[in-house]
Amino acid sequence: MKIIDVHTHLGDILYDCGGHVIHEKSLPDRNLFDTGFKLRNLFDAGFYAALIHYRHRGKQPHNLIREWGTYSNRQRNFVASVENMQKSLDASGVTQTCCLPIPPYVTFEDIKEANDERIIPFTGIDFTREYDLEKTLAHQVQRGAKGMKLHPIIQKVSLSDRRLREGIEIFSVYNLPVLFHSGVTSYYHGKEKSKQEPKNGNISQAEQLIADFPNVRFIVGHAGGIEVREVIETLPKYDNAYVDTSFQSPEKIKELVNAFGSERVLFASDWPYGDRKTSIKMIKLACDRDEELQEKLFHSNSANLLGLQ
Repeated sequence: MKIIDVHTHLGDILYDCGGHVIHEKSLPDRNLFDTGFKLRNLFDAGFYAALIHYRHRGKQPHNLIREWGTYSNRQRNFVASVENMQKSLDASGVTQTCCLPIPPYVTFEDIKEANDERIIPFTGIDFTREYDLEKTLAHQVQRGAKGMKLHPIIQKVSLSDRRLREGIEIFSVYNLPVLFHSGVTSYYHGKEKSKQEPKNGNISQAEQLIADFPNVRFIVGHAGGIEVREVIETLPKYDNAYVDTSFQSPEKIKELVNAFGSERVLFASDWPYGDRKTSIKMIKLACDRDEELQEKLFHSNSANLLGLQ
């Protein structure tokens, strides 16, 4: 079965010139936990999904989940090389992967330099400088960009920001999806916390954006993450809202399919922060041997959205 992973990253998405990581060789395995104890997969998609499950049952404080996630994900961020990604693709059987830039740290150009036909590049907006965005987007779509990525927390630009909305309006002519991070979370520690704006991940902003651009198809990254319940309760009524399954448990994936329909749920791992093999298992458990549903979630839904078939 063909598998498209619709939400992954290359390079260091947190610091300037992060694209250099893409070309590094012999970096550590991304599954090594950052304490140095070599506890493999301690914070992979399955573990994270379990924590989300317990949190919704009132057994796990969500701020603790976010803190653990921040420490682990930062370590994985620094080993997101194309060499490690290729190993992951080979080991998991994923046939194509959407790689999402977060300008200015990692750009479309950085991802194109990875030079692997399995990589589907997205474009993004660099809010730190003035440039001809319309011309740049046209050039990048011509060179293979199949969607746009927005990260309101790391880029510190809310989904209601005029610049962001102008960029979406410009990009809308290509009829390609816009994937944005959803869910309140953190990426920096200590004094560096000023580099982010966690509140920009809230679902109310996401709903307003989706409602204001009915002709743009949006992919709600991580299906809201820990805020998945709010996503399920508020967003299915918008036909232009899709969700990706990264970090969600089989139970939550079933709920997403029931709420959004089988055509608007897309497989994703958020590699290197999530584990591809575990994420694939989550889909298979959620589908419960329904091969037609598996094929939709793993491949055809994303292929149709990206214009690949």
